[in-house]
Amino acid sequence: MVTEQASNGTRVKSAATRLPGLDGVRALAVIAVIAFHEQLSVLPGGFLGVDVFFVLSGYLITDLLVAQWHQHGRLRLGTFWARRARRLLPALATMLVVVTAATAIIEPSQLAALRPALLAAVTYSSNWWQALQHQSYFTQFGPPPPLQHLWSLAIEEQFYLVWPLLLVVLVSRCRSSRIRASAAWLCAALSALAMTAIYLPGADPSRVYYGTDTHSSALLVGAALALSWPLQRLRALTADKARVADGLGLAGLALLGWAMGHYRGDDQALYPAGLLIAALAAGAVVLAAASPGLVSWVLGLPPLRWIGVRSYGIYLWHWPVIALSTAFLARSRSRPGPLIWAAEAALAVGLAAVSWRWIEQPIIQDGFRATARSRLHALTRSVRVVHRAPAQIFPAVGVLAAAAVTFTAGYGVLHARSSSGLAEQISQGVRVTQHDLAQPPAARAAATVPATATPAPGSSDAGTPARGTPAPGTPAPGASPAALASARVPGGQVTAIGDSVMLASAPELQNALHGISVDAQVDRQVSAGLGLVQQLARTGRLRHVLVFALGTNGSFTAAQLHQLLAIIGPSRELVLVNTYEARSWEAADNRLIDTAANRIPNVFLANWFATIEHRTSLLWPDEVHPQPSGARLYAHTVAAAVHNALSASVAVTPTGPPLAHHLRPVS
Repeated sequence: MVTEQASNGTRVKSAATRLPGLDGVRALAVIAVIAFHEQLSVLPGGFLGVDVFFVLSGYLITDLLVAQWHQHGRLRLGTFWARRARRLLPALATMLVVVTAATAIIEPSQLAALRPALLAAVTYSSNWWQALQHQSYFTQFGPPPPLQHLWSLAIEEQFYLVWPLLLVVLVSRCRSSRIRASAAWLCAALSALAMTAIYLPGADPSRVYYGTDTHSSALLVGAALALSWPLQRLRALTADKARVADGLGLAGLALLGWAMGHYRGDDQALYPAGLLIAALAAGAVVLAAASPGLVSWVLGLPPLRWIGVRSYGIYLWHWPVIALSTAFLARSRSRPGPLIWAAEAALAVGLAAVSWRWIEQPIIQDGFRATARSRLHALTRSVRVVHRAPAQIFPAVGVLAAAAVTFTAGYGVLHARSSSGLAEQISQGVRVTQHDLAQPPAARAAATVPATATPAPGSSDAGTPARGTPAPGTPAPGASPAALASARVPGGQVTAIGDSVMLASAPELQNALHGISVDAQVDRQVSAGLGLVQQLARTGRLRHVLVFALGTNGSFTAAQLHQLLAIIGPSRELVLVNTYEARSWEAADNRLIDTAANRIPNVFLANWFATIEHRTSLLWPDEVHPQPSGARLYAHTVAAAVHNALSASVAVTPTGPPLAHHLRPVS
């Protein structure tokens, strides 16, 4: 995340003339993002630091271009874009090569997925590529993709390409600064409205979060502020007006702190209200940081300024360090703690400092050609005098090291093995569910009419299986995968609603329950599942047996179970799949599901927890999602429970204790 900063409105000067307060804003923003990516509970909304960067970028870029227009009567867009490339590309290219080489050594299974991510990175289209790949920003599957953070740089670069063209039209056709600012505010509002229109509550928010159209509001808020209060005016504020700016800045800091401690990525209020709150608060902080007041002085303190100057490099490096460290620790079954977090942050800052000293700063000051000539001269001199001065060998060693890293990266990308990683498994599950949902409603509803129980081969027509035992002819969930594979249960009467765990198992569910309707989605929570079940029931598309497999991403309450049973009614059977994930709500959710399956006549348990508890080698390193062999086990565990439900075919009757009585012990 990087912005140009002009002291006279016409040209970018060296780091010595940067406004210290704005560097402090950069520092706070990158610290918040690192805290979020390290999953520190104190800042669940630390991702809003990206929106702080967006506001600052929109403000400074717009101020720079408008000042250039006022001085020269035109915008030198070619020069502007060349300067952007000189500032952004060298550090990015270095990071991409080093991270690719490190991935080839530490996590080679990710190289196949890294190839398209590299292409998206160099074309600044990472945000759209990740949205199309359903690569959730807020839910990770296995080892995190090391280039996932580049979505925000892609949005910024797309803004840098499009906004100056719009700005040319705006400043050339309109002389009024108020109308110009109003146009920018209108564009920000339209972006927020697009987010409101596209966002589906309870669904994975990646599309609206990654989208340039839906997530440009913060950039445009910054642009509107620059058109309303340009830098030159802010720096000339009187003491009284600077105190007003300080008041706004302190209020903005407090509001940002609240938002970062309050919002989570799955919070429906975030889209777009929370993002707009953060953008406006960040705007107030930017205005105060650019004014000659207390906020500017505090944010300009040397430690914050040092971090802010290097914030672009810190942002580039911090996530690959965390991602590759996570992959390495996962193989050793280690869990990150404070020492790991501190080491990761220190390594990212160290790499950024090296990048700033040896790559970014020289190129900013001298340009590509002069820097290349200087390095070539140092190399030839090193080779020429090394026999007289051995200490002069370091430039040559540096070149050899760079060549080795580049070769490792290139070899790794060119010889990447086809990966069956979790991301690919999830993508395959998405394709399966989308194909099923694309079928005509009549075809999907063909088997919704309740049917009588379908006994398994070798079972008796008389009697109902006990709640805790499989129907005759159906292996128990704890049986071997081979035994489970022999149980083929018709799925034409089954609707399955789930999250990413079910999504990873969707192809195997189709095999084990032929004809099943699977609707699974990344990051889905119980509340969203309830809405979907209600919609299916209302439109007559909810089948006789409902498999409900939610709880990985949040708690499942007794009230929600009451609501679910009320929706499906007494004529359907409900199969609840319990969860296996190291989350605080796991035990309570599983107790609720177990109690319901034992006490409510038309509720059955698919005991995924007991099935996988001692077979965790069948899970991906995140210890939540099943690998392909684990997905088969998951599917047959669900199939066994579905067979129990079809065999029992016991409807809930209004007689007996009320539902609240059944669930009282765990409610």
